[in-house]
Amino acid sequence: MAQQTKRGLAFCLVVLLLLMALPLTALGANPWAPNTAYKTGDVVTYSGSNYECIQGHTSLTGWEPSNVPALWKKQTGTPAPDTQAPTAPTVLKAGAVTGASVALSWNASTDNVGVSGYNIYNGTTLAGSSASTSFTVTGLAANTSYTFTVKAKDAAGNLSASSNAVTVTTTAPDTQAPTAPTKLTVGTVTANSVALSWTASTDNVGVASYEVYKGTALVAAVTGTSYTVTGLTASTLYTFTVKAKDAAGNASPASAAVTATTTAQPAGSNEIIAYFPSWTSYNTPEFTVANVDPTKMTVINYAFLDVCWNGRHGNPSTDPGNPNKNTWPCQDGNGVPNNAPNGAIVLGDPYADDTGGGGGYESLKKLAQLKTQNPKLKLFASVGGWTWSNQFSNLAADPTTRQNFATSAVSFLRQYNFDGIDIDWEYPNSIGVPCAAGQTCQRTADKANYTLLLQTLRQQLDTAGQQDGKRYYITIASSANQSFLSDAGGTSNWLSQAATYLDWINIMTYDYHGPWENVSNIPSALYKDPSDPSGATLFNVESTVNLYLNKGIPASKLTVGEAFFGYGWNGCNAGPKGDGLYQNCTGGATTGSDGSTFNFSYLQNKGYLTKDASGKYTVGGNGFTRYWNDATKTPYLYNPTSKIFIAYEDEASIHLKNEFIKTKGLRGAMFWELEADSNRNLQTIVSNDLPH
Repeated sequence: MAQQTKRGLAFCLVVLLLLMALPLTALGANPWAPNTAYKTGDVVTYSGSNYECIQGHTSLTGWEPSNVPALWKKQTGTPAPDTQAPTAPTVLKAGAVTGASVALSWNASTDNVGVSGYNIYNGTTLAGSSASTSFTVTGLAANTSYTFTVKAKDAAGNLSASSNAVTVTTTAPDTQAPTAPTKLTVGTVTANSVALSWTASTDNVGVASYEVYKGTALVAAVTGTSYTVTGLTASTLYTFTVKAKDAAGNASPASAAVTATTTAQPAGSNEIIAYFPSWTSYNTPEFTVANVDPTKMTVINYAFLDVCWNGRHGNPSTDPGNPNKNTWPCQDGNGVPNNAPNGAIVLGDPYADDTGGGGGYESLKKLAQLKTQNPKLKLFASVGGWTWSNQFSNLAADPTTRQNFATSAVSFLRQYNFDGIDIDWEYPNSIGVPCAAGQTCQRTADKANYTLLLQTLRQQLDTAGQQDGKRYYITIASSANQSFLSDAGGTSNWLSQAATYLDWINIMTYDYHGPWENVSNIPSALYKDPSDPSGATLFNVESTVNLYLNKGIPASKLTVGEAFFGYGWNGCNAGPKGDGLYQNCTGGATTGSDGSTFNFSYLQNKGYLTKDASGKYTVGGNGFTRYWNDATKTPYLYNPTSKIFIAYEDEASIHLKNEFIKTKGLRGAMFWELEADSNRNLQTIVSNDLPH
């Protein structure tokens, strides 16, 4: 028996020695796995090493710990166990008390490693946890006494001693609503805004806010007794009311209604919106802010910013339609990871956008400097685009990430002296670039959620605008396809509802046809061509604009997209007219400024187009003949020897689109993009045609 005891003790000693030889974290670490939720402090094993999670996230294939240093830190050595608890929180005190809640605050604890959070106790029951030194306990009974304490905790799970106890008695429930606001009055009225003011309400406890309604739609919640409703349509009658609310959520009856008719849109108020792609700074020759004439436009949309998700941005989809499959850590203007929350707007390329850590192009700051040359110039940050629309469905689906988006939008606008946000979601309910494996990029409810996102953004920007004394704008880039306007996910006339939160909509009235088709056609027809064999009678600017107007969207909230580029096809038959139009082709041309894309300035600089006697570029060169389609009001080029067909826009077609904009009473013109017209011929036509 004694011999067995000795053998047992010896065995235990061997086991203990083996355990001491192992890294401490290896004992409890599981192998890393995709599609798993990890929190800060979790430890996993991967490729024979231990990694500690430094930012909470849900893992995806491709996010292995060795690949994403922004999410995982490799552990080295054998750390000693943390057995020391934090100090007890001090000076626990109660703040606001209601019939159902108590606000608590306390002084921070200290710890040898670090305090990870605080547990709040209602008596001996855990009432909740907080990462900060404050917490509001909710769900309490009215007129009841409660005693609270707080304990600090560290990442190792050590709990401190309890703080001092604080005893609080909740009040009687507040069920009394405030009185209705009185003397609601209309102040200054413009083509797009109405100023309102009213006399304060009274309440047994206190008025917390006022809700301003346009008809039955809530447009703002404010704490003062005045508000200017913006984003309205010219020459339109509106009805307004106001309700008061208290902290318990009791709402007063509505005030007496007032009506106001917005004034007519003033002459010379057209918007001319120019897109500036960030990547053109890298082109040869480079196209930077120094190449921009800000007097020829009213708005510059800087393209593109992205959305952060799990510490990274970009689109890892391997689909052939994705032109850039890279992802990057979410970074600030200096190229430093910034721990942006999910849904937050982040720079797409810190080196092009700002300094990127030194020597960057600083395009955002230099664009703001253009306001000295044109004080009326507005700068918008365009978020998303064809490649980076992959996270819109996720962020729009959740109120927290919608708020993160709106909060980051305000921060960006203030930091860079910009004036608005342009959302380029391509497309809600029908994503353009198919999703990467394991990700979600579209939902049936996308269009309903898009409206909620715009509502959240509008409220946040209006609040910031009131504080900053300026108007912050919201626009979207929208599809010319009829399916974009169609309802989904239980929506009803979704885009007209979304438009109530928008200053205007930039319709991408181009790319109706292109070399993804095997028949040559017109990409940006102004009107339909009865002889077009495709049968696509809605693939023209006039039909698209009418679709939007028929949805009830005001003309003053629509701009026509003008393409400063064209497309080329290879191997096109000459056809009976010898011009190559509407003929079978073998594929996209490869000799353009970017493959099958032919920028207008490229056509000029490479001799595809030459000047006529009036100085306009209406004469073909390099073996090409220039033709004009009088039905679509657009030009095209054809070379019978090379069998290359190129459809594009020139001074004549752009001028006719501008005349169409004025005839329809639309907000103005948007064009893609500045570098494509680096010689400034087309933008000069737009600037001269549309007073601004």
